Amino acid sequence: AVSKTDVNTVDASGPILGEHKEDLGNDHIASGQTGSYPSLPPTSGEHWPTPAAPAPWGIKTAFLPFEVTTHNLEHGGVVIMYRDLSSDEVETLRSIVRNLGSNGLNKIILEPYPDLKDAKVALTAWNWILKLQALDESSIVKFVRQHYAEEAPEKNVQ
Repeated sequence: AVSKTDVNTVDASGPILGEHKEDLGNDHIASGQTGSYPSLPPTSGEHWPTPAAPAPWGIKTAFLPFEVTTHNLEHGGVVIMYRDLSSDEVETLRSIVRNLGSNGLNKIILEPYPDLKDAKVALTAWNWILKLQALDESSIVKFVRQHYAEEAPEKNVQ
């Protein structure tokens, strides 16, 4: 399955998608230490320093520790997590991420998150979260366009 959504035609204006969360700061904790996050998946907070984090941007086949991907959020990226999607739906998500990347929005991590409790897809950016009950291509693209490198403290770091 290939994404039917042209990422360039999605209108990012209008209401802001997602729920705004409190900024928990961006303290480094020792690699291997567990961060404390009031919301899962986290939208800010403690994370591991380099070289343990951030992860290379892109499509992953396994879940990464929150202490790694929170560092990615700090750099202005978006983390997209999913659970219980069909292989066609996963391929559609991958297609969206590739299309966004080829349009200059390359700071995205896509990963499975088996413990995602109350959604099929969750998107996080620094201080923002959006949980979707189904694969909604236009909402995914709109969230990325609205929150990519917006509030993150180190948004200019690749």
